[in-house]
Formats: sequence, C-alpha cells, structure tokens
Amino acid sequence: MIKQCLIGVLIAGGLQTGYAQSPDRINLSDPNLVIVDDSVIPIPLEIFASLDKLGAQNWSAQVEKRDIVLDTNRSRTAMLFGLIVSDGFIAVQAEDKDGVKRMGREVLRLASVLGISNSVESHANSIITHAGHGEWDVVRKELDRTRQTAINQMKQQQDEELVDLVSLGGWLGGTEALSAVLKENYTLEGSDLLNQIDLVKQLKSDFNSLPKRARRGKLFSQVEKTLTHLESLMISDASGSISEGKVIEISLSTKNLVNAIYES
Repeated sequence: MIKQCLIGVLIAGGLQTGYAQSPDRINLSDPNLVIVDDSVIPIPLEIFASLDKLGAQNWSAQVEKRDIVLDTNRSRTAMLFGLIVSDGFIAVQAEDKDGVKRMGREVLRLASVLGISNSVESHANSIITHAGHGEWDVVRKELDRTRQTAINQMKQQQDEELVDLVSLGGWLGGTEALSAVLKENYTLEGSDLLNQIDLVKQLKSDFNSLPKRARRGKLFSQVEKTLTHLESLMISDASGSISEGKVIEISLSTKNLVNAIYES
C-alpha cells in the first residue's frame, strides 16, 4: 500500500497545514517526512501545493468538461474518483465556479457507485455551495476532506486496493495538469516540480502489488506501462532539472492515460 506520510512543508494551493513554505519537490526519502498512522500520501495536495511557484498561468485551459460513462469496474471508478478530485483542484485554481460545481456532482455520482456516498455527501454539497460563493479556500479544504473521508471509508470497508487507486488517480490528474502548463511555459524552476522519481517508484511498486483482480484488463496494462515510462522521464539531469523534451513526454504520457481512464 502507498506509503502514508504528511509532507512537512505542505501548502495545498493556499491551504496551509502548519508550515510556512510549499515543497520544492516530492521526495519520499526526505528525512523531514513525518509518518502518520498508515494514512495516505496527501495526493493530489503535494502536486497542487506548489502551483503558486509557477506564477500566473492559464489554468482555465486545463479544466475539461468530460462525460463520464460508468461501468462495473470498481478499480477504474476509484481512479476516476481520484481524477475528479484532482480536477476540482484545477478548477479552483482557475476559479471556475461551474467547473467546481460539476466536479462536486461527479464526486457524488462516483461515490454512489463505490458505496461511500453517505460519507462524502456533506463534503460534496459544501463544495458546490462554497464554489457558488467563490470561497476558494473553503472549497480546497472540502476537496481534501472529500478525498480523505472517502479513503477512510474504503479502509473501513476493507477496500484497500481502492485506496491506492484513488491516490494514483489523484496524482495522475495533478501531474497531467502541471506538465501541461509547463509544456506551454517551460522554466527550469518549474520543471523541478516534476522531479518526483521517489514518488512514482512508490506508486509503481504499490500498483504492481495490488491483487490481479484489481488490475486486470487493457487499461491497467497501460497504467503499468505509463508508470514505468514516467519513472524513466522523472530523472533530473546534471543541473538538477528535467528537460523541456521530457516535460513534453510527461505531458503526453499522462494525458493519454487520463483519457484512457475516462474513455474506458
């Protein structure tokens, strides 16, 4: 299962957790990490923790309206849940009221399929209400609470594999958005935010350790291949950065996988 830790210098797009600075990169070997009772890595928070480091960006271009066709594959649904929460953070960054409200409704629909709607309903309704008022800090908090409440409920239901897949979906959505923005406006400093080699190795290891029934089918073969490819791309060069060419490849790989999850 995914290592459970709280990154000690985390600010979630303005949501402060008690520290003064957001992380420059995600490093699971960082001695400052605090292990917290087998809880989940705060994904996608550690992706969105550093958005302000990129300065003014066209986040609205990253907010997509997608029609989600649900099926009986709970593993795919769990990844979709993580992706939708991640999309909610992107919509908040873009201050897109309609987009955030749409994400709130989709969260409820996916939660219903996963059997956890009663647990997250109040959070989803709060997201919709506060998005209408443009209260973005509150919406960010509710998005994170939605994810954490969902994960807690899945653990109570002994759906541990779904916990990992929610986290994987959240990380994937955040990484897709971040790399897409960097592809359009590349900087060495910004590329360092994609220096996530330790995290992607952990995600890959945890994904491969899931029961075969939880990762059966063409989609999950693509997940495994994409994580392996991203592991090779997220290695910094001698200057400590990730090249523009690699950023473009990361953007393409993550986008292709996100599309596959939505369209499967």
